[in-house]
Amino acid sequence: MPPNTEEDKVRGLSPYDLRRILGDETVAGVKLLGKKSDNTFENIKSDDEGRLQVYDPKVTSQTDKLAGETPVSSSTTADWNTDEANIVSIGADNTKYKLHSLLLNISALDNDGAGGSAITIRMYMEVKGTERKVYEQTFIQGTDPDGLWIVNGTLGIHEVLRVTAQSDKATDNGEAIDYDYMLEAM
Repeated sequence: MPPNTEEDKVRGLSPYDLRRILGDETVAGVKLLGKKSDNTFENIKSDDEGRLQVYDPKVTSQTDKLAGETPVSSSTTADWNTDEANIVSIGADNTKYKLHSLLLNISALDNDGAGGSAITIRMYMEVKGTERKVYEQTFIQGTDPDGLWIVNGTLGIHEVLRVTAQSDKATDNGEAIDYDYMLEAM
């Protein structure tokens, strides 16, 4: 026989018992607070179809980080033709991250109007304690898109990932390269 008051519906009943006794329609939209054996509480609610959903704070603390870090958007100005220069360093030593995307904008380069700056993008990361080049690609400003999707998908990193650029034209010195990246802690 179903309990008579709202208070009785919660006290002493498991979510399974509550749904079995009251039925899906009665349980739909009900929110409960359940005490677990380790004296922590979990939120229990049901969706519109009466299915019970349990929210455990321990699980929530682990899944919250899946949303990722705040996306980073900035720019770096350097003398790209004089020498290879750093655009951005991503991550931290001995710390696991997932890099989901890295975009660069080279539209400010080749401002002399002659066209055709060759912009070489490189990435470096430590391999067994020594920094090594792990990526290199040359893009032609004016031919290739100004927006370069360098990382499109998930790339696991565990050391600092250093991103650099170098131009073949002196007119690119003192110009900015914009970058955006999205990182997730593991």
